[in-house]
Amino acid sequence: MESFNWDEVALSSEIEYSKALKSEPVEYPRFTHLYNPFVPWGGDFNRAVGVKITDFQSFEDITSQVESIHREKALERPGRFDIYPPVLKENIWRNYLLDKGYRLSTALFFSAPPLEYTLPPEFTLENPSQDEYIAWFCHIVQSRGYFEEEWFQKVKPLQLNFASIFKPYWLLRGSDLVGWVYCAALEGYARLFEVEVVEDYRGKGMGGLLLKAIRAEGKKMGVQSILLQSEESLRRFYEGAGFQECTRNTSIWSYG
Repeated sequence: MESFNWDEVALSSEIEYSKALKSEPVEYPRFTHLYNPFVPWGGDFNRAVGVKITDFQSFEDITSQVESIHREKALERPGRFDIYPPVLKENIWRNYLLDKGYRLSTALFFSAPPLEYTLPPEFTLENPSQDEYIAWFCHIVQSRGYFEEEWFQKVKPLQLNFASIFKPYWLLRGSDLVGWVYCAALEGYARLFEVEVVEDYRGKGMGGLLLKAIRAEGKKMGVQSILLQSEESLRRFYEGAGFQECTRNTSIWSYG
């Protein structure tokens, strides 16, 4: 079994995620800046990752440098800094960051080995066509209340490129969509994003079924492990599905 430095893997997979959205990683001495020439938005498109901070002054220096990069490139003000090494001591940083207009957020990474598994006969795991996918993606963003046509037209080619790398998988019961997940085989492991179950199927074991199906898909890909990011509130669910915490990551988010 291949061993992983999960701190490095988690950071690398976040960079690969933004690259799939056509962001370009640019290396600086104390961080990597992900720059997307197609959209000015922050979030997954334009942000700083692998941020190496040692004290309050180094954080102020880096935020000032990243803000300067964003002004120069006519981007939105940076709203997120992913820290590496991955975890800050919250008791030291929390009040300082609050005073500066930032908050700390700690994400958990879970991993599990691939799995030999066959779905019950009424279920299938499907990789939709491009046309099926983009129609579905449009429906999803409309249902979440942030759809704007201009935004959608800019994001559409980026999302299609993302879906060509982090492939969408739909769990179907007959023709009914039960849930979905994005998955890409990277350096010996598969990274998952957005494990979701349709509301009508929640609380019925469908999330665990979806994870078994995608772990079986990982077996076909020949990867050694499956990696995903979540939060503490879902620990019992992922541990019940055979995953174990492998690392953590701290992000600093701007309130402004």
